[in-house]
Amino acid sequence: FTMTIPRSTSCQTIARWALGFALAIYATAMFTWQHQHLNAQSTDDIANVLSNSKHAFLGDGQDENADKSNVVGNTVLSHRPAHLILQNPKLPDWVKQYASWHKEQRKRYLDAKRSNSSSADDVKFLISRCLKNDKCGGASDRLQDMPYNIMLANLTNRVLLVRWEKPAMLEKFLVPPAHHGIDWTVPDDMYEMLNRDGDWNLRGKEANEKLKIVSVIRRDSAAPIFRKYENEEVGHKIYHEIFRLLFSPSKALAERVETTMKSLEI
Repeated sequence: FTMTIPRSTSCQTIARWALGFALAIYATAMFTWQHQHLNAQSTDDIANVLSNSKHAFLGDGQDENADKSNVVGNTVLSHRPAHLILQNPKLPDWVKQYASWHKEQRKRYLDAKRSNSSSADDVKFLISRCLKNDKCGGASDRLQDMPYNIMLANLTNRVLLVRWEKPAMLEKFLVPPAHHGIDWTVPDDMYEMLNRDGDWNLRGKEANEKLKIVSVIRRDSAAPIFRKYENEEVGHKIYHEIFRLLFSPSKALAERVETTMKSLEI
């Protein structure tokens, strides 16, 4: 879904709106997931779900070997750390291999560009974009495409990146998980490098090896295609695991959720 903001709204108001909007999306997704895994029979059951969600969200942790601090840089530790997700035997091997390959290729590209080397000119990209002049649609519509985008990037040997500029940078709310998460971010220097590399080919074909960069805003068919893949080839759900390899709440979002939950005494 989308919302329209009056043009006269100040930048500060837009920022507050964007944060609140992202908070609502994340909180709704978290509660929906919990609801699907528990048939709440009483008010006490519901209270327990919310309480458990709070501790898991803030990284109280189920991994005894994880960093005891719940904040790492601009993110919080998940109750399902990325390195544990990658050890899940039910996760297809291609996901694990892509996570490792993605890290190597992204680093290789940045190292080469920063040293004015052409050694990584073969690295290709698939970029989920929402630039200032793009018509992007709703944030939830674009987020639900990400597992399919990962699958497509793997099939076409492309490094998946995300560059959203409106209504705010996605990194204000969601960031790559600490420790082995897939780093999809495009820092400003990398953004300039990619622009110098040529057109982002919004309507390009990912399989076209001549195109270094292909970008996409959203795909109506992405989520149904991925669900079909889960049902017919994997045999069980992996969407949530891939999502957790990509996204963790930013420190600012986690603090906002914590403040809200305290105010509601949950």
